[in-house]
Amino acid sequence: MSDANSLIPVRTPLRTALLLAALFASITFLIHFVSSLWGSHLGYGYFRDELYFLVCGHHLAWGYVDQPPLAALQTRLAEMLFGLSPTGIRILSFFAAGVTVGLTGLLAWQLGGRRTAQVLAMTAVLAAPVFLGTSNYLSMNSFEPCFWMGALLAFLRLAEGTAGPRAWLVFGLLAGLGIENKHSTVFFLAALLMGLLLSPQRRILWTKGCAAGVALLLLLALPNFLWQWVHHFPTYELLSNVAHSDKNIKLPPIAFLIEQAKILLIFAAPLWIGGLAWLAFARKARPWRFVAFTYLVFLAMMMALHAKDYYLAPIYPVLIAAGAVALGELTRRSWPPIVYTAILGCLLCFVSAPLILTILPPDKYIAFAAHFGTSKMKSEKYTSPLPQILSDRFGWPEMVEGFAERYNALPPDVRAQTAIFCNNYGEAGAVNILGPEYGLPTAISGHQNYFYWGWNGYTGESVLTLGEKREDYTSSYAEVIDLGPFDAPWIMDFEHRHYFWLRHRKLSYAADWQNFKHWY
Repeated sequence: MSDANSLIPVRTPLRTALLLAALFASITFLIHFVSSLWGSHLGYGYFRDELYFLVCGHHLAWGYVDQPPLAALQTRLAEMLFGLSPTGIRILSFFAAGVTVGLTGLLAWQLGGRRTAQVLAMTAVLAAPVFLGTSNYLSMNSFEPCFWMGALLAFLRLAEGTAGPRAWLVFGLLAGLGIENKHSTVFFLAALLMGLLLSPQRRILWTKGCAAGVALLLLLALPNFLWQWVHHFPTYELLSNVAHSDKNIKLPPIAFLIEQAKILLIFAAPLWIGGLAWLAFARKARPWRFVAFTYLVFLAMMMALHAKDYYLAPIYPVLIAAGAVALGELTRRSWPPIVYTAILGCLLCFVSAPLILTILPPDKYIAFAAHFGTSKMKSEKYTSPLPQILSDRFGWPEMVEGFAERYNALPPDVRAQTAIFCNNYGEAGAVNILGPEYGLPTAISGHQNYFYWGWNGYTGESVLTLGEKREDYTSSYAEVIDLGPFDAPWIMDFEHRHYFWLRHRKLSYAADWQNFKHWY
């Protein structure tokens, strides 16, 4: 037997691993589903991005200014299958959350972990605040670890030599879909390539199977690339605008690492740190050494680019799985993983879930969070009474009702030519998704992909909008009338604005639309 084959672990039956993965995937799905239903009962509504994704889903394309096509397609499918409601449109994201947890168990199995290691790894990912948060609403982030870890699972088997050439097609399919889901997958794949080149497993790159997998990956990524090319790469322009602004909070390396521990749950840090060390140094982990290199390269990339702390999150399930396996190898007993699992399960129930999911009323949430001295660290500069992931679910119905009250108070002949202009895609999405019930017209905006959707034939003769102060409009409109404030509890601080009625724009929208482009 060759030395390479001698390092392949004796694994528990695959059927048992699959059943455990399916069980934890189901539990994960139910946690998100029930918390979303309960949150709707408590008043938590659509998340800001969900409203935008819904509108994108009504304008299906191969790309958008700020995203590839899969999020919009996911939203459209969810709306068609499960109806237009906060919980309905999130069903597929809840399913993805379950798949992520299940894949973590399969990764632990692949790395040679026993059942206790598989359960520990899946519990750790389920309890991690970052995965609870990004999967509790419709988003690109919920599917991101599914594509990454699914592709990596295929790669692990290829690296150890237990998978045939068809596994390359699985890798190419999942990696290509990952790019069509979120462009950050390109950075993950670049780090994976670097990790392989730094390890003996680089030999698998020079095979026909690899060429076929990469060809499938490129074929799947091609439609969005062509869309970007035709539109002069708007996503690059957007990212450049953000990089040269103060929108995101830029963390130094040590602070960035501390945030990694926080978003994954402090008590789970020994797992992923230990998993990284095991992959990097353990003899039994030699066939998968490239995973440690991949993580370190990816970490360096994200630090250099001043990425948001959660951009690194989708790579952690494999480190957590490795850490669970390493604990089993170190102790050779069942009780340490069982005790660790019990601790993480308690932390999920009594810390992570109440702090991240929509299960506490806002006033009780603030009192509860105060006991834990939750970090004030944010990834963006905006402030809010609750964490942004919760505050951004409030105020949309009240805002739309305010527009409807003022729109319907206009004389019929004026109303027919009155546009509703919104400064950001959240406001515009709320009007376009919730507004038809009140007879509101389609809102227009220059923010993100709304710029491409245009001004809908409006001239600017009569416009309703939300803004900060009257002086912001006097240079462009002959008449600016303050129609009173918009306010609602728990909303983002910058959404406390005034309704304005703008009359007789000095330059029409058609003549001046280019100046409304707001990619930020």
